[in-house]
Amino acid sequence: MSLPPLSGVAAVVQDAADAVPLLDAAAARAGDQAAVAAGDTWHGLMERAGGHLARGVLRLAGHGYGLRVAILVGRGNNGGDGWVAARRLTAAGAQAWVVATHGPDAEVSDEAADMRDRWLVAGGRVSWELAELDGALAWADVAVDALLGTGVSGAPRGAVGQACSALLRAREEGLPVVACDVPSGVGSDDGWASEGAVVADLTVTFGGLKRGLLLHPGAAHAGTVTIGGLGPCYAPPAGSWSALTARGAAPVALGAAADKRQRGVVLVVAGAVGTSGAAALCSAGALAAGAGLVTVAVPEPVRAEVAVHHPSAMVHGLPAGDDGALSPDAVDALPDLATFDAVVAGPGLGHGPGAAAVVAHLRRHARRLVLDADALNVHRDDPDTLADHAGALVLTPHQRELARIGGGEDGDDAWRQRVVRVPDLAARYGAVLVAKGPGTIVAAPDGPVWVAPNGGPALGSGGTGDVLAGVVGAAVASTDDDEVARQVARAVWWHAAAGVRAGQACDARATAVDLLAALPGVLGELAGHRPRQARA
Repeated sequence: MSLPPLSGVAAVVQDAADAVPLLDAAAARAGDQAAVAAGDTWHGLMERAGGHLARGVLRLAGHGYGLRVAILVGRGNNGGDGWVAARRLTAAGAQAWVVATHGPDAEVSDEAADMRDRWLVAGGRVSWELAELDGALAWADVAVDALLGTGVSGAPRGAVGQACSALLRAREEGLPVVACDVPSGVGSDDGWASEGAVVADLTVTFGGLKRGLLLHPGAAHAGTVTIGGLGPCYAPPAGSWSALTARGAAPVALGAAADKRQRGVVLVVAGAVGTSGAAALCSAGALAAGAGLVTVAVPEPVRAEVAVHHPSAMVHGLPAGDDGALSPDAVDALPDLATFDAVVAGPGLGHGPGAAAVVAHLRRHARRLVLDADALNVHRDDPDTLADHAGALVLTPHQRELARIGGGEDGDDAWRQRVVRVPDLAARYGAVLVAKGPGTIVAAPDGPVWVAPNGGPALGSGGTGDVLAGVVGAAVASTDDDEVARQVARAVWWHAAAGVRAGQACDARATAVDLLAALPGVLGELAGHRPRQARA
């Protein structure tokens, strides 16, 4: 079985590079301007984009002659791309019907006006009245959304909003939809999908991958994504956002003489009475991701429960209170932290005084520390204490935990604003921050940000986050200090791909145990994507 496809970007993520840059609207505009400054023309860029859009329609349909295409155009340059696509599709033997959301005298850019006039002079079919829109969509085999571009945010309004609603209705009735650059109503920068945003089967984006096409919920509106190049002069500025390719996510090759300590020594501090499974899943995740030695430190009452789950892990009992959770005395009973390359704390730990004391001690003494779940929640009253840590720190909050550690007023707010708040929090705490969820974001404290290009509903079951914490712990235990952030991004990629694979045979209804079983196979296949000279 091959690696599961990357959500939305299978056609653009390739082994030729370790990562695909992600553009925001400002970077995309700067790329256009750089191309024109280098001798290209705005007309040339629009002609190229419209050509890519037309070819995308033809690929989706599987034929050209006799194909009927309804193209909905707005007033911006996306509309200009749509006028070009109409002409190119006609040249390929298709029939195109352009429906404009504005009158023939509306002010548009010079380039869009020229492309519109070329279509009209050639006798192309066009409607200026939205009253004809439903008829055009009923006539069509494919519809094209060329209404709004990358620089537009917020819910589609007025005539454009009506056109988007008509596209949604038509798609529900089976009409395939192709989006030009980004689906209308989806934020190119943050992936937020406004009410009434278009849902596409294919998005043809230009120049580079827009990060909103990977971030959810926008990714779910984009369908399959392809990139159309805008020529050698198109040069957007280098940015800090990217998505790892399979080559970039490949695990580092082990040397022939690598022993268990060179593969990484991990301590997991987790579990309590009633949540021993979290400790077992976390330690199993570390082992499945390749850690050479794993010790699980748990409250003494659940030591035996955890020990039976995985014979490869060593289990260390810690003092517990009457409630079965850690007591403050557990700080003095921890194993020697100097003997571990990384420590993972939090899954199922509880958030009483014992857990808080242990986590504070780990922050101040662990060489590399991954804080998950309850190890994050103990900071909810004073999240700024997260900046007080001795070694490399990795934080793995989900939506609500992100809010608790300073990401927003509540879970929804934190998630909506994550493209700004996650990098800011990473810098504030000097930590690698993993904002878990669809389109997981990994932000390094010094600027780089990665978006996981895979994942899905198979990861939405209890315990998968515990597994991720262990996988991250194993990954950072076996790398150099200056590679911790990138290694975390790799670990998130492995975990998400394993979740997708685990869900393939069960309609995405996988469990954390299924994910664990799939992980070694994902790592093995990723090894085949390493540059040839790096293969063991």
